[in-house]
Amino acid sequence: MNSKEACEYLQINAETLHVYESIGLLKGEKNSNDSIEYEEYDLQYAAQFGFLIKTGAGSDLLKHLAALKNLKNNTYGEQVKILRKCRYELLEIIHEKQQILDRLDYMIYKLKEK
Repeated sequence: MNSKEACEYLQINAETLHVYESIGLLKGEKNSNDSIEYEEYDLQYAAQFGFLIKTGAGSDLLKHLAALKNLKNNTYGEQVKILRKCRYELLEIIHEKQQILDRLDYMIYKLKEK
């Protein structure tokens, strides 16, 4: 896929695509027309990183995961450990938000009693 198709596939703009490239999340190959082509497998992997970005994962973490992906040896265990840490952090945020929501519901309940 070319850059435009990659942006559509990932639902990102060209600037974000370049950020993905700069931190090693996505690699493209120049073709004979000097445009960059991306493999679907690489785009699928980059799409997964899009979810991590939405969790608040920083660029250092993303770079580390991208580096692990690009290593020849098996790094799946380390990647799983990192992803579980991201999951835990996101779950903590969800729990905090749930507590806030519960307090707000209680306030509404109390106001309705009056």
